[in-house]
Amino acid sequence: MKPKKIEQVGFFLRPNKPELAEKFYIIKDIFNKFGVRVSIESESAKMIGESGEVCSRLAEESDILISFGGDGTLLSTARRTFYYKKPILPINGGNLGFLVDLTVEQVENFIPKLLNGEYFIEKREAFNIDFKNRESEFALNDLFITNTKRMKMTTVHVHKFDEKRNSRVLINSYSGDALIISTATGSTAYNLSSGGPIIYPEMGGYVLTPMAPHSLTQRPIVLPNSMEICVSAESDSILAIDGQKNLKLDRNSIAKISIHQDQIRLIRENNYNFFDTLRKKLNWGYI
Repeated sequence: MKPKKIEQVGFFLRPNKPELAEKFYIIKDIFNKFGVRVSIESESAKMIGESGEVCSRLAEESDILISFGGDGTLLSTARRTFYYKKPILPINGGNLGFLVDLTVEQVENFIPKLLNGEYFIEKREAFNIDFKNRESEFALNDLFITNTKRMKMTTVHVHKFDEKRNSRVLINSYSGDALIISTATGSTAYNLSSGGPIIYPEMGGYVLTPMAPHSLTQRPIVLPNSMEICVSAESDSILAIDGQKNLKLDRNSIAKISIHQDQIRLIRENNYNFFDTLRKKLNWGYI
């Protein structure tokens, strides 16, 4: 099926980086030459001395969204626009940019292909997080559970939900500095730096990685995306979502984690290759 014609794009810029303005205007002019309207989110616009649109209206009216910055900007854009289900084109305006593969120099050649439908949509799973007395949350990258008291060990219990028995079955109890629960997307972030495995994006699922575990027998484990898990901690804890939102997880309270029914959709060049990104950005495989 031919992609919907792109008539309007909505930009989100990396916060606190007004020097992106010059490159933003260059990209904007290219889109305008092809008759595409360019809007910019209000906070991003204020940063570069422009007027913009509130996030909800921008996401509603745009055919695609553009995240111009690093991985953090992409995560923020995805979080703020998740329920509008618009595809996101990540452009690298940051440093490492593992998830944002397209450079500013490549944009001029890619835009005609984009408008002609010569691209593919890469789908990335997200977590759905349910609480008893709080609205649900979602995460694209990871969850990080640690004690509210700095430098204090925490013990996190992880159960799987057994539908046949309508009960919870213990997977493991993790004692240490923290427990990282990551998506396949997040497997190359905090999870990887803490000794967890890289998960190919299309595999999906969860990775549970203990951080500085009390016992060396507590090792990372990969779980299928069909599984629903429940987590609770023996102390008041912080539940950090994508490194951008911190929630308090009261002692022994339960958070249910499952794969969200909706996915993040990223616009990629037809020649995009995940393994190329591993080699270029992480020096993966080099001696």
